[in-house]
Amino acid sequence: MDPGAGASGPVVVGVDGSKASLNALAHGIREAEWRGVALHALNVLDVTPAVLHLEDDQTITTTELAESDRQEIWRRARPLLERSSAPVVIVERDGDPGDVLCTYGREIEASLIVVGPRGRGRLAEALLGSTADKVIEHSDRDVLVVRS
Repeated sequence: MDPGAGASGPVVVGVDGSKASLNALAHGIREAEWRGVALHALNVLDVTPAVLHLEDDQTITTTELAESDRQEIWRRARPLLERSSAPVVIVERDGDPGDVLCTYGREIEASLIVVGPRGRGRLAEALLGSTADKVIEHSDRDVLVVRS
């Protein structure tokens, strides 16, 4: 299959629990339903391993915190996912979100990657966000950036 060819591959949506990503998820679901393909909801954790020391000699790792956050993300996304008439695949990966979205989209021969915009400081990223910017720049798939 040619990279990005046709609309027969699944739709991949980056989900981080933000309002923007949930809006992207809603659009991604509609695209998957319209195309008659599966929706892959992808959450990517980018966590530097560390141990945090709390009161009363308690400790927690950044990975434990991230996993707790991931559970909250899926709790927020669940109502949208449950209403989807398209088959839904929940995917969890670790790494840089932009890189992982591009790689995963290529792995499954996605027809579309959907992301939400998010500003993060630098001028170019202030309009799109670092993840959206990276996916647009490096993906060989069609990319839809959904306004929040």
